[in-house]
Amino acid sequence: MKNSPIAKSLALMAAFSLSLMMIVFIFSEPVMAQATTGTLSGTVTDAGGGVVSGATVTARSDATGREETTTTTGDGLYSFTALLPGTYTVTATATNFKKAVANAVNVKIGVVTSLDVKLEAGNISETVTVTAGAEEIVQREQSQQSTSFETRKVEDLPSNSAGGGIDTLALLAPGVVPGFGNVNSNGTTLSVNGNRARSNNFTLDGTDNNDLTIGGPNFFVDNQDAVQEFQVITNNFSAQYGRNQGAIVNIVTKGGTNEFHGTGFEFHRNSSALDGMTNAERADPGRNRRDKFISNVFGGTFGGPIIKQKIFFFLDGQLIRQRQTFLFQAGNPAILRSGLTTLATNFPGNPAIAAIVNQSVFALQPSARVQQNGAATTGNLCFPKDPTLACSGANAVLVPTGFPEYLLPLPFDQKEYGLRGDFNL
Repeated sequence: MKNSPIAKSLALMAAFSLSLMMIVFIFSEPVMAQATTGTLSGTVTDAGGGVVSGATVTARSDATGREETTTTTGDGLYSFTALLPGTYTVTATATNFKKAVANAVNVKIGVVTSLDVKLEAGNISETVTVTAGAEEIVQREQSQQSTSFETRKVEDLPSNSAGGGIDTLALLAPGVVPGFGNVNSNGTTLSVNGNRARSNNFTLDGTDNNDLTIGGPNFFVDNQDAVQEFQVITNNFSAQYGRNQGAIVNIVTKGGTNEFHGTGFEFHRNSSALDGMTNAERADPGRNRRDKFISNVFGGTFGGPIIKQKIFFFLDGQLIRQRQTFLFQAGNPAILRSGLTTLATNFPGNPAIAAIVNQSVFALQPSARVQQNGAATTGNLCFPKDPTLACSGANAVLVPTGFPEYLLPLPFDQKEYGLRGDFNL
């Protein structure tokens, strides 16, 4: 069996499949990294402004402990081109200089951030520590116009208060307004710099997230506690994004860290007796309260290390549960309940009349009533007792009609969950 043609074919197919998977993994990682990572670069100088070549610069992730190390060039330049979004501790060391440490260096997706480091003469065992701020970190390598929302902004801004998606954050960016048209929306449609709502490009963790039929995002992200960063690029974006002439909407989800951490939330709304009615509801003389509305959006996240400094996991989930009623007002009249009783009494055993009686709106909907903002009835229908004779006089059975309205239940349930794994090479 070992040398049979079947065994050889199976072995060949297995080897080919494994090779293909490795090729996809190796070559797709840099492509995905374009939209999920950021770049940190700068110049290392001495106290007099002279460049320091050969200095060792290390960027360490505050979340996972992953370290990237490089050496400055002859011009004192350093660059880290594929850092995951988050905060980093940047360390620079060189012979005859004190060690310089910059804390809380924020790296954003798709952005080249510049951090210049100044070394002071002294013993390398001495350390000069600074906390990076807006005055130390600038973006001077790119002309693209973008707006980024890090974890805290995503969580604190009311983008998903009703479980409707976080794309409403994009409306806070210059040049972005609500769009129009039949387009998928993760909270809202977006028109950027006058372009159509279908002209935007959406990515999720570096992968294409575009609906190929009507445009807009294909997968909706509602749980804002699961988002590491939300970015909108509105102009001058690089050719790597291509595809569309509108905005680039990048969403990067959170990953696990060296510490176990989690969140939980519940957002509740209801139609209480204190809620004011809408103008349409006030115009109805038969109303004394709003339609029923109960909404619960709850969920949470949990993540941590499987192997510290090496393998991490992150779980997130959200459930939306809404119960509400809607006052449905029919556009066609129906036979009133008194008329249904009259028909049943005058035409016993008639299957056609029985079908009319049983399928009437006032029979199927116990809460149905005549619309209060119109006439109580619209007239009478005439049913002849003898269909061969005219429907008049003693041969006529008159039944009243009216436009019905009734409360229509509109339940809505939605589940969202995700699992992410990361590992350091």
